[in-house]
Amino acid sequence: MKLLDTETHGSVLTADRLQSVWRIACHVVVLFAPCVLGGCLTPHEKLTFPTECLSQSNDARWYDVNRNGRSDFGLMIDAHGRLDSLAYDDDEDGEPDCVYPRNAPSTSSPRPHLIVMLDSIPFHAVEERFAAGEWPWFGPPRKVIPPFPTMSGLIFTAITHAPPLPGMINRYYDREKGKTDNRIVSRAMGHENPWHQRLHYRAKYWQNGLAFLKPRHWYAAELVRLKEAFDECPDRACVVYVASSSGMLSRYGEAGMNESLDGLTQLCLQLLYERQGDVDISVLADHGHNLTPGKRIDLEQTLREAGFKPAKRLKKPGDVVIENDGMVNYIGLHTNDPAGVATALIAREEIQLAMYVEGDGVVVRDAQGSAIIEHRDGRFRYRMLDRDVLGYEFDMQAMQSEGKISAEGFVSADDWFNATIDREFPDGPPRIWNAFHGLVQNTPDVMLTVRDGWCTGLGFLELFITMQSTHGGIDQTHSATFVMTTTGRANSAMRSDEVLEVLGPGIIEQLAAHAEAAAKAQ
Repeated sequence: MKLLDTETHGSVLTADRLQSVWRIACHVVVLFAPCVLGGCLTPHEKLTFPTECLSQSNDARWYDVNRNGRSDFGLMIDAHGRLDSLAYDDDEDGEPDCVYPRNAPSTSSPRPHLIVMLDSIPFHAVEERFAAGEWPWFGPPRKVIPPFPTMSGLIFTAITHAPPLPGMINRYYDREKGKTDNRIVSRAMGHENPWHQRLHYRAKYWQNGLAFLKPRHWYAAELVRLKEAFDECPDRACVVYVASSSGMLSRYGEAGMNESLDGLTQLCLQLLYERQGDVDISVLADHGHNLTPGKRIDLEQTLREAGFKPAKRLKKPGDVVIENDGMVNYIGLHTNDPAGVATALIAREEIQLAMYVEGDGVVVRDAQGSAIIEHRDGRFRYRMLDRDVLGYEFDMQAMQSEGKISAEGFVSADDWFNATIDREFPDGPPRIWNAFHGLVQNTPDVMLTVRDGWCTGLGFLELFITMQSTHGGIDQTHSATFVMTTTGRANSAMRSDEVLEVLGPGIIEQLAAHAEAAAKAQ
């Protein structure tokens, strides 16, 4: 396996190649030196609640919490399959000694509320397990559609209503400075993104890197650590982020996803048991995952063959700066010829879509043709240039018949969302438009999505992981994720930036105050 799968001419170790190797070595040291210096310590914390029930019927599930072979705690299930009450059989004689109705008034006001933000859980998996009877304490999962690109930092920024990030990824090009800013090093040294400062728990950045090496250990430990944060949290809502679930899916695919959801079940049961049900729990995620192994592709040679020059900065007309770090299905490029770069790259079979600003619109292209998205007064128009790239013809006909399209062809953001929520490219016009208009401070000139089975990223990462599942695109598989809550407040599909407002009044304001207090304390 080569350290970097880039196209080179000859075998001379040039200054540029030496510099590339040096940068890679720095990344490896920054990300993994804590493991070496710490003796490769792997966390071994685990939740204590049993992972399986001792007995189960239509109206009860019994557990052996003290692990002596006899039932001592049960979930009482009503005729609709929902949690009715919690039963405690302290003397283990088969008759409950204490029963706590799930809808009993809280002993504290307001009821403690844990909000768990998982990384990388697709909607369909949660929907299927809920339909099979898992999680009777939750209301039905609701589909959540994130911003595009489906990158965690961008999405959690939207969820927490934090200030915009400087770039789509940690290694982003700043056109004004004329250089690539590499925040991987600063992040590893403790620099936090604004959305991090709003949380009550998250792993450190270097721990996230280790979680991709040993995700099972780190995921189990993170469940313990977030629970400890909740137990000690002074705020009425405790918001925590679990990064290691992303490592679980990336390294183990569908099996890792299912193990992550098993851990969620165990966490909920332990909280319900310890607090006699007097707790609200909400769980959500940032984006979906394709559950498909991804082979890394490189774009540099294709650009060279088309007359462009991959470069570190934009100096000459043909220069192209590629933004690259993690192994994902999205990549951004900076260029003074967006249409030309898109034309060169969309011909590759691995590329799904190419997008760029042209005039007053955003052009969306696949290998067969193009369409354009335009914006006016908060409404969006999707217009075919020579192809219905996003597949919206039927939806537009339906909206036309319902009077939702203006005479000029513009449609409200909400109508786009509702009409396309289950389509291949959900909520495409608003999401694509917003990606190019203020989502981050430094916007790429061209954005590409990569088909399932492929991905982009820094080549040296292949030394540490073979991707079994990837994300980053705009289609249903990469986009659709979920929110589930015991509060009864989630009643329909929503966008990521609406989730916390749905889960409870004042949560966003509380998180902003938490971030401000943390900043003052530093």
